[in-house]
Amino acid sequence: MDYRILPFGNVWDGGIFNVPSLLVDKYLKMASEYQLKALLFILRNNGQSDSAELAKALGQTTGDIDNILEFWVEEGILSVNGTAVEPQIQVTEPEPEKEKKPKAKDTMSPPTLSPKDIIAILRDDEKLRFLLTEAQTVLGRGISRAEQEMLINMVNYYGLKPEIVLMILEFYRAEKLKGRSIGISYVNSMAKNWAEEGIDNLADAEEKLKEIERSDRLWNEVTALTGIRHRRPTVKQREMITQWFDDFDISMVSLACDIMKENIPEPKLSYVNSVLKKWKKEGITSPSQVKAQQEEFEKQKNSRKDGDKLKSKPTYDLEKIKQDAMNNTDL
Repeated sequence: MDYRILPFGNVWDGGIFNVPSLLVDKYLKMASEYQLKALLFILRNNGQSDSAELAKALGQTTGDIDNILEFWVEEGILSVNGTAVEPQIQVTEPEPEKEKKPKAKDTMSPPTLSPKDIIAILRDDEKLRFLLTEAQTVLGRGISRAEQEMLINMVNYYGLKPEIVLMILEFYRAEKLKGRSIGISYVNSMAKNWAEEGIDNLADAEEKLKEIERSDRLWNEVTALTGIRHRRPTVKQREMITQWFDDFDISMVSLACDIMKENIPEPKLSYVNSVLKKWKKEGITSPSQVKAQQEEFEKQKNSRKDGDKLKSKPTYDLEKIKQDAMNNTDL
């Protein structure tokens, strides 16, 4: 399609102002939405404005505005408080040998990136510029400096490909549209988890999303069975309940939940997990086997002589399970 601005109409009623061609030719992809908006506002106001005025116009804080405009200051397009920064002259040098990217588990946390760091990284990396531009499209809004840092670290630190990061953002947006309480920090945790699992192609990422969809369905079943009320499962809880349904059918999970409700006042997933782990270890796979073992236990208990020890205990030794569950604070 061919688009052309109409030569006559209301758009021209407020007058016109100059916009340098370079802003479109060089910075349309490199600059973020708010960086472009802020500069357009300054151009509209005879080439000058202050942080407070810009913050009010763009709905940002003055601190965010200063971070946003630091990009244009570093590029030698704006001065700040009457002082201009000399644009850096880039010298082409032989590309150094790329160092092996650290895995997520090698250090405690990704590096902190200043606005200057982000500017330098985006200037030299077209894929990251594309990622940040597309991220704004996916989220339907501009992204903050902290979010820019997070997305860059997903690629440069965690080692994920930009297209996989965008899949994670699409998942985040879909969850928000469903009305689920999920913060942007969940996206970072998800990226870290995917990196640790070695997800490095779209096929693996799609398979992972199917697993998450399945674990969501299973989580809904578990919360209905146990009476536990959590808005979203943690990563550990997802892995745990998925393992339950890999090992047992719904009747066994339901039975374990019933045993939990009969023996502790507040529902705990760790209790159910302990029961199911014992059944798996003992090779018990059906409610009839659980019933038979309990009957045998009661029979031994009723027929034993004083002082005699029981030859066996049921696989869901309630006291031992209760102790294990209360000591487990991870789930």
